[in-house]
Amino acid sequence: DNFGIKPLPNLETRFVAADTLLGLEDAEQLDLFRQQVEELKKKLAENRERHFHATTRREKLDCRDTDKRLREALVVELESAGLPRDDANKIAQWDPYDQNAKADWFDAEYMFGVEDGFDVVIGNPPYVESRNSLLSDEMKDAYLRQVLGDWGEGLSRGSDLLMYFLARSPKLLHDLGHGYLITQNAWLSTDYGKKFQDFSLGKFAVQRIVDTSAKFFSDSNGPQINAVVVVFDNQPQDHVAYEIVNDRMETTEAKTIEARHAMKWGHLATMPRFFADMLTEMAGRAGTGGNVSFGQGLNFPLRELNSADSIELVIAKDVNFVATSADGRIGSNRISAARRSKVPALVMPRGVGDRYYCTFNACRAFSYSGVELYLSEVLWESDLHYCLWAYLNSSLAWLFREITGRRNLGGGLLKAEATDLKTLPVAFDFDFAEEAKDVFNVLKDRGPLPVAQEIQTRDHLAIDQMVFDYFGFSDMQNGIREQLLELAAFRTRRSSQ
Repeated sequence: DNFGIKPLPNLETRFVAADTLLGLEDAEQLDLFRQQVEELKKKLAENRERHFHATTRREKLDCRDTDKRLREALVVELESAGLPRDDANKIAQWDPYDQNAKADWFDAEYMFGVEDGFDVVIGNPPYVESRNSLLSDEMKDAYLRQVLGDWGEGLSRGSDLLMYFLARSPKLLHDLGHGYLITQNAWLSTDYGKKFQDFSLGKFAVQRIVDTSAKFFSDSNGPQINAVVVVFDNQPQDHVAYEIVNDRMETTEAKTIEARHAMKWGHLATMPRFFADMLTEMAGRAGTGGNVSFGQGLNFPLRELNSADSIELVIAKDVNFVATSADGRIGSNRISAARRSKVPALVMPRGVGDRYYCTFNACRAFSYSGVELYLSEVLWESDLHYCLWAYLNSSLAWLFREITGRRNLGGGLLKAEATDLKTLPVAFDFDFAEEAKDVFNVLKDRGPLPVAQEIQTRDHLAIDQMVFDYFGFSDMQNGIREQLLELAAFRTRRSSQ
């Protein structure tokens, strides 16, 4: 008797190709419990069960004919119950016996007879970025409406496609179900990922994130990403378990991170506990920061650099600690009136390879694509200007950028954005201006060395000494430098695996 287990004679009817990100419009608000609707739904379910266990072709064909008649009758009743005609027609046209058909909607109850959600949801969302033409504006609008309808709150329009899967999947689970999605890991350190992080709170729980220290795509033409497994359910909680596994799926690191946190989960997961405590202490000492702000460079098309009407100075590829002259020019009409007043006092690279640096903008140029720090005019070349230059060239600031940057760009490159630097405390009454100026005069004529070499130089050690002494973290210097080197090496090594 096969141990009491029923065979699956017609399993093909249990496979459905559908867009699970979209449900039937207003389906939950319908009077679906009208007697006629309920009777037809029951008959459909019974007929499909008969087809599942049918043993002859004649019996299967009879079931399919009956299914079609019942669907047509159900459409009439659903329209009477208030379902829009388009959605009612979708139900009539969906044929569960056509193995080549696909539906641009999904309804678990109608397609599978599952009323309270699935026990398990498993998925591997396609890697499609928000700006990819495969994710059209029309699709975004539809998916955003669905998320808003599901939860009463939307996602960022700049979200990559996978975020809609993360938001929709819990709706397909029953209260005690579990979901598992394999995704790229970039969302853990992006602005749209932070919005999703906040969006999930109180609605469902990301219980566990399993990150990988190796790539699993051997084809060089495949996606240059590292994957994570996201485990979720409908039981909200205050913490997320985070672990890193190697290419054999063996755990090499594990920690618990706070779900309700101002920082991004990816940053918290990567950040050593002692460093998080240091930042908390620094934030408690910082002022309002009214004189200091961060932003991005002009980000104009590279072809416009040094065009015929180029007159405005631009730092395009300069990697010196001090920029005494610009290495590019751009036309005045490329810079808006609002942007013109924001000449950066300091410039840092947005894409970090093996060299960290903060450039003192002595030539008062705009930057092509840097991360910029702005000061009011009266503070240019003030003690604060020199102290901030030293602070942002310290191992402490470099480690912060290493932790809060995105590591999934390929080639070991780190993408460190201005939006993340905004969470670094900077408003302090520094007391090491003279020491900073001394180091400035030594470094003004050279560019940075690879980080493993730079942090061993006498000049960098002098910067670290003044910064760490100021914050009272002198005993943490070696630990900070070691962590910086370890993460930078890990990023480079990971890109080649």
